[in-house]
Amino acid sequence: MKSPPIIAALAFIAFLPPAFAEQSLDAKAYAQQIVSSHGGAEKLLRIVKFSETYYMGGDLTKKGTDRTSIIQAPTLWYVGKTERVSKSGKGSVCQDIWMWTLVPLTDPNTKLEIVPDITTEGKLAHGLKVSGTIEPSITAFFDASTQDLVRIDWRGQTFTFSNPVEVDGTRVPSKCVLEGKDGKERIRTELRSIERLHELPADLPKP
Repeated sequence: MKSPPIIAALAFIAFLPPAFAEQSLDAKAYAQQIVSSHGGAEKLLRIVKFSETYYMGGDLTKKGTDRTSIIQAPTLWYVGKTERVSKSGKGSVCQDIWMWTLVPLTDPNTKLEIVPDITTEGKLAHGLKVSGTIEPSITAFFDASTQDLVRIDWRGQTFTFSNPVEVDGTRVPSKCVLEGKDGKERIRTELRSIERLHELPADLPKP
């Protein structure tokens, strides 16, 4: 007969969140699983051009703003001919987009840590804390069934992603809602087109 302390311990384990009860969820292995489900490391987007429509303040009654960007995350983000990262002096200005590409999960300098699961939009999502190459660290959550990116928590803000689309052998979300530290919607964006580039266009100015 099992002693009461052992029974109590087993009961405690039974009620742990899935990320802890399932010891099979190793951070590095899970990151590899996510990347594999998106076509493998060689298929991830490293230079990308996209056109979007975004709405400020969550007011969808007002006309959205269209813009086209070319991004080589995490260091270059061109809107038209203007490079945003060097202009702002903020090296982290497009690290959230870098996470959107999933490329940080393949960087040998990235540190990964499993965090407790969450439920978002009614679906279970597994979490990874990503640091080392992204500072401050990002916490990214992935749909437990599809491995698609569904949420990022970063700098006190929440990015909620949806509507994943296929792009040249990989898959990325095409919609995002950004909520600020106060919990209010700041930006809502929809990517209308997404294109892989193999190199930066020659006519873009050097940063």
